[in-house]
Amino acid sequence: MKKKRSRKIAVFLIVLCVAVGVVFFTFQRNVKPVVFTYCDALISSLGMDSINKSSADVVALYEYSDFVEIGKDQNGKILYLGTNTPMINGFVRSLALRCESALNAIGRQTAVIPVGAFTGSALMSNSGPKINVDITFFSTVRCDFVTSFENVGINQTRHSIYAKIDVLFNTVLPIAEHEIFLTNNVLVAENVIVGEIPEVFIAHENATEYLDLIP
Repeated sequence: MKKKRSRKIAVFLIVLCVAVGVVFFTFQRNVKPVVFTYCDALISSLGMDSINKSSADVVALYEYSDFVEIGKDQNGKILYLGTNTPMINGFVRSLALRCESALNAIGRQTAVIPVGAFTGSALMSNSGPKINVDITFFSTVRCDFVTSFENVGINQTRHSIYAKIDVLFNTVLPIAEHEIFLTNNVLVAENVIVGEIPEVFIAHENATEYLDLIP
């Protein structure tokens, strides 16, 4: 009698372990990826909108001439393009702080996920009751200054200045922590330069320091 009972308990424990394993496997395979996908879509959309608005506010305060000085000789030949490095550093710092402040001000968000999305079926993805998943996140912003040169005509070159904004979102979800990366290139200023472009880009505060032009 005891052996029979022990056997039933053993079978029950085996079935229970298998069931737990199946549930865990299903959760890892279906639930987490779906939650992460909806979280990524929501945070990326809000983040991109916030970055664009913040960037527009900061960029509006600057002009091309604030960053670049075009040096010419008496005949109008271009001798150098001088960069105002302190101005560039100030701009990048201001942009990063503005974007980070705006992103962190978004606050707690809620992703609404249909139950059908967890089935893995495209036909069922928008069906069933909705599940609310709370999202808390913190962002870190890094900005870099990028330039490009493009031939736009005979002896004409468009010089474009961009701010490359990289954002890392550390999100806290009910099921796990998750990282989201977002990158956006914002046009800061541009100018069409008429004349032959010199082979070097000279830093404004130190004429002995050279930066290679980006082709």
